[in-house]
Amino acid sequence: MKLPRPPRSPTPETAEPASANPGAPVLQVLIFSNTDLSEQEFNAQRGKIRRVANYDSHTRSWHNQIPLDHPEWAAEMLSTLFEAARVHGTTIQVQAQPAGQGSPSRQAT
Repeated sequence: MKLPRPPRSPTPETAEPASANPGAPVLQVLIFSNTDLSEQEFNAQRGKIRRVANYDSHTRSWHNQIPLDHPEWAAEMLSTLFEAARVHGTTIQVQAQPAGQGSPSRQAT
């Protein structure tokens, strides 16, 4: 017996939004998973975050930039992240970066 396939999501699950204007202001997002969860909850948390951010194994954190020239994507990403914070206790840090500035340099912690 063949099981039906679930419908494909109309929007791709990606952490890289396309920016029409590379000089647009962005929000820098830094995310830390809550590691005090059961395996099932941790995996659910990770599933939410991986749709909107990239993992850095060196710092054990997630990160992304949200270009503000795509308000719909920015709203979707922030909603996903703050839902993860509400449900799973994920730590989210958001910092505005003016237009025309490059990515901030990483600081060792």
